[in-house]
Amino acid sequence: MRAIDTFGIVIDMVQAMAADYYDETIAVRDMIFEDAKHMRIAGKEIKVLPSAQRLFANRLRVPYSYLVRCPSELQARNLNHWIEKEAQTRDTLFCRFDGGKLRAVFTDRYTAIDHMEILSRMREYGFKPDVEVHYSLDHNLLVLKVPDFTRTFGFGGDEIVPGISIANSEVGILAFSIEAYFYRLVCSNGLITKTSVASRFKHVSRKALEEFPHILQQVVSESQGYQRRFEISTQSHLDDPLATIGSFNRQFQITAKEAEIIEQAWELEPGGTMFQVINAYTRAAKDPTLSSEESYKLERVGGLILSMVKH
Repeated sequence: MRAIDTFGIVIDMVQAMAADYYDETIAVRDMIFEDAKHMRIAGKEIKVLPSAQRLFANRLRVPYSYLVRCPSELQARNLNHWIEKEAQTRDTLFCRFDGGKLRAVFTDRYTAIDHMEILSRMREYGFKPDVEVHYSLDHNLLVLKVPDFTRTFGFGGDEIVPGISIANSEVGILAFSIEAYFYRLVCSNGLITKTSVASRFKHVSRKALEEFPHILQQVVSESQGYQRRFEISTQSHLDDPLATIGSFNRQFQITAKEAEIIEQAWELEPGGTMFQVINAYTRAAKDPTLSSEESYKLERVGGLILSMVKH
């Protein structure tokens, strides 16, 4: 789900989603697969969600694309062979459940940073329940973007609202991230860009939560320098913008599906400047056929392209 609402509403949604979540450290020897989607843990039947299927495939070195094409019997044979090998070198795995469904599996080195912890830290920092937020939320990912309308700037008839973006996955999709956000009012496009402050934190420590206020302040401070980059991007003329988009697509490993949506987005607001190229990615990110992860990826690619603009 992608929408605009209040911070308080998002908190309520995350709490409701997490009602049946719990974590447990499981002995590897107690795990037996019936196929990629079903297993038994200490004799109890468990459904394995796609997020956990991918993590198991990575952990057990069975290519996921191959695994899902196998018949159920062969899936079980592959997975049980390698889980037995895993049990020879590892005693336990840290497992995340949603009721009777396994949503993620990690080593004991994993440090859980849950969405509600982050939202609680934001409340402590001073974010009010009625503040406007732009968000993407599903069982794999939370992306929460908070525009600061008091810092709005404009050029050439466009108005851009700076802010912050906070992204987190409880199931290994991405690291906990705190980045700069820019919201283009005329078309409601959003762009996420990195700053020099360490803004992406793997789930192996609680450093990000401990330093949360400092990191936020640094991101806000550094984002001020991007105003000039936006202006210059409108003056950076391209002979063949679609060829430039094709080059960026290869550089950032854009899929064929995403590339088609990006080109369609450019055609809705065509132009021969770097600004229009960036806008193609951020407009494409709004496409309803994209997952939250795909949308976040395109917003970040737009930000990476902006960061290349010399100022």
